[in-house]
Amino acid sequence: MAINISNQKNRDAVVAFEAVIPKREVQFVDPKGLPVHTQKILKTDIEHDLSQLLKKRKTLAAVGKALVKDDPEIDMEEFGMFLVDTSRVYVSKKGIIHLVDEFEVLSHPDGTLRERRPRKKELQNINTDIPLRWSGKFIKKEEAARKFIFTHKRQLIHVNGLTFDFLYDMAKELHERDSLLLVRGGEKNNEPIVMHRGGRPYNTFLEGRIKGDSYCLILQMSNMELKRPKEIAD
Repeated sequence: MAINISNQKNRDAVVAFEAVIPKREVQFVDPKGLPVHTQKILKTDIEHDLSQLLKKRKTLAAVGKALVKDDPEIDMEEFGMFLVDTSRVYVSKKGIIHLVDEFEVLSHPDGTLRERRPRKKELQNINTDIPLRWSGKFIKKEEAARKFIFTHKRQLIHVNGLTFDFLYDMAKELHERDSLLLVRGGEKNNEPIVMHRGGRPYNTFLEGRIKGDSYCLILQMSNMELKRPKEIAD
C-alpha cells in the first residue's frame, strides 16, 4: 500500500509500506517431513444444529433415536468442506443481521462504566493529498518503551532510487538521535493515524535504523499508554 509522507525538509514523497511479519524458527511437518498448515473446515450449519433437530423431533430422546438410525446432524454434501475467504456475520433468531449499531464502551480503571457512545467511523488519513508530516517531536526509545504499548508495526519501503535516498536520510537521523519521531495526520498535523475507514486511531511513532548503505524504517503504532497509578493514601 502507498502512503504520502513528508520529511524534515518538508519534501513530500509517495512510498510503500507493508506489515512486519516476524520469521518463525519452528516449522510443522507431517510424518513424511512435508510442511503442513492449518485449514478451516465446515463442521455443520444452522439447519443441522441441535436446536433445529429439536424443532423437528420435539424431544432429546427422539433426536437420540434419529441419530442411531440415521445421520440427521450431517449434510453429506457440505460436511468437511474447506472454508476460504470467510467473513464474520452477526446472527439472531431471525437470521443474519445486515444492519447493526456499534457502540464504544469506556471504563474506569476499576471496571465501572464511564461512557457509552455510538462508534464513529473515521476516514483513513494515510493515503490522501495531505502527507504524514515530520512533526519534529522526538522521544527517546527507552522512554517510549516504558510509556507506550506498541500493538502494530508497518515497515516503510522505497519504490525507486529517489525514495530510497529520501527514506535513508530519515532513518539516519532517527538512528543517530536514538529516538522515535511522533507522526501525525490531518491538515493541522494533529490527528492520530487511521489505517482504514472505521479503523482504530493510533499514536504512531517512526523508528529508524541504518547499517552501512541499508536502512529500516518502522511505524510503531500504539493505542494504549502506560500511566503510573495514583498513590493510595494511608
